Amino acid sequence: MNRLKYLFLLVLFLSFNLTLRAQQAYAKSDKYKIRIGDQAQIELNANVPKGERLIWPIFKDSLGTHFDIVNESAIDTIPDSTGNGMRLIQKINITSFDSGRHTLPVFSFDFIKATGDTNSIISDGLLIDVLTIPVDTTKAIKDIRDVLDVPFEIGEYIPWIIGGLVLVAILVAGIYLWLNKKKPAAEIKPAAPKIPAWQLALSALDVIEKEKVWQEGKSKQYQSDITDTLRKYIEEQFKLPAMESTTEETLMLLRNNDFSQEAQQQMRQLLTLADLIKFAKQEALPADHERSMRMAREFIMTTKPAEVKPTSGKEAGKQ
Repeated sequence: MNRLKYLFLLVLFLSFNLTLRAQQAYAKSDKYKIRIGDQAQIELNANVPKGERLIWPIFKDSLGTHFDIVNESAIDTIPDSTGNGMRLIQKINITSFDSGRHTLPVFSFDFIKATGDTNSIISDGLLIDVLTIPVDTTKAIKDIRDVLDVPFEIGEYIPWIIGGLVLVAILVAGIYLWLNKKKPAAEIKPAAPKIPAWQLALSALDVIEKEKVWQEGKSKQYQSDITDTLRKYIEEQFKLPAMESTTEETLMLLRNNDFSQEAQQQMRQLLTLADLIKFAKQEALPADHERSMRMAREFIMTTKPAEVKPTSGKEAGKQ
């Protein structure tokens, strides 16, 4: 009897523990039946215990082969009422133009403990029926209406004609004045060589790392300085509006401009940790700050343009 009792308690404990882990991260849909072309909203939920970090799933333009992503919200952070962690929520609107019963791919949530150990939780696959629109075959098929002709009225175009003539007159007068204006000869000075954006970014990171303001309790400022430096580098090097973009908008810029998966993953981890420290007030370890600095440098070295070696005089002569 004692053995059966202990065996029952062990099975009960394992079942309870698996249930808790399953509830720690999961995905659900607001609809499990949609018409073709309609939308369903997928909601991702994850409970992050205090002291742990979470690597959020990465999405492309579609989920599997049957569902396209219409849009996705930012990741909302909700503090736990017990003070032992936080809850992360993201909503994704999807659509499908392929009728049938399809299963969404599973989502992987990677939890990183303070010790560095990683635990992955895989969500259940969601089954969604995509229904076609019923057609009444008993009714006759109607022809498509011809394009309607709109009568031409000169009065509607008079303001545009007058405006065009005025614009042409101003343009002609401006060209005449510019051609007849004598300009003093300007002294030509050689332009200073421009420092590449990636070199400026690495120099800025050197200054941030040397100051180490996180040792003075300014973890939020330290992380903000790193992410702001990377955003400025992206904006100057690739002409992308990263300075005024949110975390999700910045990741979308990288995804839409064919940045490598390695670069996208580095930026996602950097921005996610910075957001947790700035908005969720998560305490960061020294290893976290060192890891952010290392990933920032790796992101720059991974994405910087390839160096073009100058051609020597002998090689130029051969050409």
